[in-house]
Parts: sequence; C-alpha cells; structure tokens
Amino acid sequence: MKSLLTTFLTLLVIFPLRAQTLTPEQAREDVQFLKKKLDRLHPGVGYYLSQPDFDRLYDSLSNRLTQPVDYQTFFREVTPLIAGLKDGHTSLHHRRNRNSKNNRTLPFFLRQAGDRYYISHNLSDDSTLVRGTELLRIDGQTVVDLHRLLQDTDRSGSDGDNRTGRRFRSLANFPGYYTDWFGSRDSVLITYRLPADTSQRTRWLHCETGSVLEANLKKRYRKEINSSPNLSVRMVDSLDRTAVLRISTFSSSPVDLATGKFSRRLKRAFRQIQEKEVRNLVVDVRSNGGGVVVNAARLLQYWMPGPFRVMERETMKHDVRQAFVKWYNPFSWAVFPIFYKPDTTGGYTERFTARPYRPRKKYRYDGKLYFLVNGASYSATATVLVHTLNAGLGTFVGEACGGAYWGDFAGQFKTVILPNSGLRVTIPLKRLAHAVDPKNANGFTVEPDFPIERTYDDILEGRDYAMQYTFWLIKRGKVASRVEKNLVGTVATP
Repeated sequence: MKSLLTTFLTLLVIFPLRAQTLTPEQAREDVQFLKKKLDRLHPGVGYYLSQPDFDRLYDSLSNRLTQPVDYQTFFREVTPLIAGLKDGHTSLHHRRNRNSKNNRTLPFFLRQAGDRYYISHNLSDDSTLVRGTELLRIDGQTVVDLHRLLQDTDRSGSDGDNRTGRRFRSLANFPGYYTDWFGSRDSVLITYRLPADTSQRTRWLHCETGSVLEANLKKRYRKEINSSPNLSVRMVDSLDRTAVLRISTFSSSPVDLATGKFSRRLKRAFRQIQEKEVRNLVVDVRSNGGGVVVNAARLLQYWMPGPFRVMERETMKHDVRQAFVKWYNPFSWAVFPIFYKPDTTGGYTERFTARPYRPRKKYRYDGKLYFLVNGASYSATATVLVHTLNAGLGTFVGEACGGAYWGDFAGQFKTVILPNSGLRVTIPLKRLAHAVDPKNANGFTVEPDFPIERTYDDILEGRDYAMQYTFWLIKRGKVASRVEKNLVGTVATP
C-alpha cells in the first residue's frame, strides 16, 4: 500500500499553474516534432500497430489541429498517438511546471469486484464514505465508463493488446489517472450507495492535497500498509516449511550495482530460505514494475535448472547511435563500434551474444515455486516470469502480468520535450527479445495457472485474497499441470 501511494502521488504532476493556449501552428509543430522523434528512435513503431496505420493516426491528429487549443485539451489530443503504439514503456507526461504541493485530487482508492466499483480507502477528511461504499458516478459519468476511458488512454506498463496491466494500473492509481486526464478539481459531484443500502445518494466531495491523503492513509490504514522490505523473507506459521519472498523492485542505483548490494541481499534471503528448509516458496512480485535486467537474472540463478541467456542480441534504430556517441567524448566514438554493428534494417545490432548465466550451487532452491502476480508486474519482472515458465517451473497465481512473453522495448530511454507545450515523452531505445522457446508460452503474456478475482467481502475485510488463496493451494498440494508433470518425471527417474 505504501508503494501504491508513492506511485499515486508521483502521478500528480499535472495541474496548471497558469492557462496556456497553443496556436494551430504551435500544436502542429509539436506533434510533427513528436512523430519524427518516434519514427527515428522508437524500435517498436510498426510492431503492434502497422506503420501505415500509425501514419494515418498522426495525419488525423494533425488535420484536427486547425483552431487554438488549450493545454489540457492538447494533452488529450496527443494521447492517442502514444497509446496507439501499444507499448508499456512509452509514456506521456505533463510539463514540469505543473507540479504543486497544493494540487488537489480524488480522496479515495477504488477496487473492483465483478462489474462494480467500491471505495476501499477513504482518504478525505470526511469519514462518512465508509469502506465498501459503491461509487456509481463522478461528475455525471459512470465509473465503469471512466475506468474504460482511462485504461485506453494510458497504456503504461501494458504491452500489445494485453488489458490486464492497464486495467490494474488505472484502477490502483485511479485518482492520479483521473486528474491527469481532466485536470485539477476543488470538488467533484459523486453518486454512491452505502453498504447495506439500496438508495442512491448524490453529494459534492471535496478533493484533497497529497499531504492530507498521506496523513489519512497512515492514520486510518496503518496496519494495511505493506512495509516489507525488498528481498525480505517471511515464514508462514500456518504452513509447514513455507515462506514468502517479497520482491518489490529490481531497481538498483549505480552505486548499488557497483557494490553488489542487490546480490548480497538476495544471497542473504536464499541463505535464510535454505536454513529454514523451505519447500514451498511464494515469490510475491505484485506491482513490481521491473528495474535492472541483471538483477532479474541474478534471481533466476537460484532456481533455473541449467545455464540460460536472458536476452537475444539487442537491436536499435540508426539514429539511436546519437544517444551513445557524443562529439565531445572521443571514447564513445571508439567504444560504440566494438559492441554494435550495422544490420540489414539500417540500424544496429549487438556484435556479441551475452555469456549464459549459470545456476548457483550455493543456496540453490529446488522446492516448489508459487508466484503472486498482478497486472503491474512488468518489465524485468515479466522477464523472471517468462524464463521460469520457459523452464517448466513455477505456479502462477493471480492475474496475467503486463509484459509480453517475447520481450519488450526498453533497455535505455530518452525523454523528449515538445517545444511549445512542454509535454514530455519517454521513448525506449532498444528492442529486447527474451531468449526463450516460443512454444513454451501459455499466452501473449504469462497467464495465471490459477486466476483469482477480488470479491466484495475481500474489500470489506481488507483481505489479501491472493495470498490467502495461494496458501490454500499449498495446503492442498496443488501446482500447475506442467509442474506436476515435471515432479512425476523426477520421481520416476531412477
């Protein structure tokens, strides 16, 4: 919950300090600038959406910009050009000077049960909207339509036509997504239904600042805030030799990478797992948006059955070379051709195939693996899930992850700033393909072996329903069918 609030507050960078209107010429100049940058740098243009369709999308946008347009409307106009790429690593951000400590936004978190939406955490100063209140409309629009709109306009953390990632993120960060799209509000008109009440009520709800939201979260829901450190191990008292390994991120600072901090903490975790003689390990990667691929590989070394390469040779477009080779740095001129060579597409490909990672012998884990996954499990996290699935290991519980089985567009990024509006777009520069067998995929992404959805009672009780269901599976010895076959094969081998 703590990481969720941090992500949510980070999204609140979108409120106007002053009105801005772009002339048609300025608006068209911005979208032309953006289109050229995407065509020259983004390795995924033409992948999920064909190049002709992408060009038509741009032409349609450019042709509409015939009148002066205010900043917020222009933001909404540009969004389909980014969303059309269907790439979760490409993101549109508001200009930098939109941030303010006095910004106000919706003071609640929403959760979905079936086709209905309920307030799970009321963060306003008004405590009458109790947990389990069904939210029906905001400013006259149904919450169902709003959620559909927001998940279609922002595809962050969700590749291709996979809806799980954007559906989860847009709901978990609903206040941020809402304000991102509609702008700051002092108050909103809500229609709702209290628990155990059939009547609909309508009232104005005062929006709150980030400081008020954070204070109320800690005050009212302190026990529900997940404060487990990254790479922490928790033994499950109710089950025999069962532990939960929480991995909230694969990110590391340059200093941490240089000093091996992640590796040391990972080693400490698996030493503890071995000392406790754990045979059922629940790897909780929910809402882990990724990080450094090397760290993902280091985790895989503890259970992969043999040597493995994480990625095939990375590729990039021709103009990406400018991001690596600088005129003022002679060293970059010398190093780039050592690692990259021109390819048949006019771009560049890595010269050398990466050396395979070897499984660790010390503190190696060979028991049952259960993965807790949701739509916000993405990027390097998807890499861990994909390789585990490819090896015939792991039982996946929850939702499909946000990333694709084949790989993604990531590696390194460049943020471009549109010259007139100041909108910022983050563009991935490399195509990274997982070094796995496509035949071992169980869908476009990694699909759950045991899908599970939240119920209304889960919301009322603030229950970690996915974790409890995983414990239920462990207690009954249930695993994915492919894992069961491997276990049978292992027993049958003399």
